[in-house]
Amino acid sequence: MLRFTGRKLLSGFLALTGYVSLLIYGLSNWHVLRIEPIRKGVYRQIFFSGNEALHIIGFIGLLLGVIVSTQTFSIAGGDSSLVVKVMAWVIVWEVGPLFAAIIIIARSGSAIAVELALMKIEGEISSLERMGVSPLDFLVVPRIIGVAISVVALTAYFQIVAVVGGLAVSSVFQNVFFWDQIHRFVGLVNPWLLIGGILKSLAFGLAISTIACFHGISAGTTASVVPQAAIKAVIRAMLAVFLLDILFAGLRLI
Repeated sequence: MLRFTGRKLLSGFLALTGYVSLLIYGLSNWHVLRIEPIRKGVYRQIFFSGNEALHIIGFIGLLLGVIVSTQTFSIAGGDSSLVVKVMAWVIVWEVGPLFAAIIIIARSGSAIAVELALMKIEGEISSLERMGVSPLDFLVVPRIIGVAISVVALTAYFQIVAVVGGLAVSSVFQNVFFWDQIHRFVGLVNPWLLIGGILKSLAFGLAISTIACFHGISAGTTASVVPQAAIKAVIRAMLAVFLLDILFAGLRLI
């Protein structure tokens, strides 16, 4: 039992150091984006992670906004100001970044890990090395940057759809003008709340992309490692997102 626990702790520590090293490499080598093929890789990643997830994010955001609004109305009754406050704090700060990150993990995190693991099995990464091309620059950096940008953009889109949908429903139930609700919301949301939401979503995006790339690029060379890489990427990215969420919640209390 102690030996098993020790192996797990050592494996977790090595993975953590790998995540940090890969993230530092990706952020410190952003200048390779000046190379056109690498820059196109960022565009492709943004298209897959961001553009193709818009309909899912929009639908879930609308549903969540309606749910939060109706549940708050059922508790608070005719207090329209409370609905606006709940929408501001729950959607903008907490749920928006978290839901966008979870969707990105499910779609892009697993896909990146599988793609990189297959490229390693099929020898594509070795071919890049033989041609003198850095696999980290060509494959990892554009994915880290692209996913981080996508999470920030999808979080903003999710927040807008959820807030507008929730306030529209609350204005119907509470018999108040929709624009009055919007005016209250804008007056309540201060710039620091928006900046905090952006920073949180950026941290989520960097964590997700780094973990997915690490487990893809460090996979073995047999076919059985592909599902293992995807599972590890999804589970550990999810864990990292929740730990970061707790960290940001603690920072708010300081």
